[in-house]
Amino acid sequence: MTTPPKDTFDEAVREYIDFVNEQVGVYMSALAGFAGHHARVSRQVHRANRPTSTRKNEKGETVVVWASYEDPTKPDIVHNQIIRSDEYLEANRSGGRNEQQHSRAIIIFLFTYWEDEIRPRLARAKGVDVNDIRSDIMGDLRTLRNVILHSKGVLRAERHATLKVLGDMFVVDEELEFSYEGIHRIFVLMKQDCARLLFDWLGIKNGPVRPEELRDVAIQIGRSRPRPS
Repeated sequence: MTTPPKDTFDEAVREYIDFVNEQVGVYMSALAGFAGHHARVSRQVHRANRPTSTRKNEKGETVVVWASYEDPTKPDIVHNQIIRSDEYLEANRSGGRNEQQHSRAIIIFLFTYWEDEIRPRLARAKGVDVNDIRSDIMGDLRTLRNVILHSKGVLRAERHATLKVLGDMFVVDEELEFSYEGIHRIFVLMKQDCARLLFDWLGIKNGPVRPEELRDVAIQIGRSRPRPS
């Protein structure tokens, strides 16, 4: 039986950076999707199969939006959602409910993968206890994750006091609200801490650039070239 190759510290960090970059791409695509929905519904509230009788709001606009996963021209359509147009537009606006929900999901996803997969691998590669792998930004994500899952998204004072780097982004006793700039700040801070972990692992004390000065991180794995025959 072949023994699997030993996981290395830098490989685990690289995998996590790749994972963070995937979430950056998905986040940007999701925002584009929300904006597209908002623009389309702003121009035309109803789809082609609108009901025979609809109520109007004060401005004379239609107030019902049908949303589904199927082609609405098909007779066997099953509607996933029927919602007032103003609520639909509010949900899909920049910074709206859908963007907030997606941001919360990303926070939970990023922290869970770090805590359950990457952090234990880093500890094994370094030969230390998992609690010796520390990160201020990941500690803050732990707090946000707990607030989202256990406090209905409301950040109480005792939780706010535990935030080491993101405290200025949120208001005590109010629901967490993630701005576009705030989410990208989190992405950058995570990559900077990945760089710090790498610098510590490699013993770099006075490099040409400090981790907190980096905006992005890439790790290149060398490949051996085949010898000419």
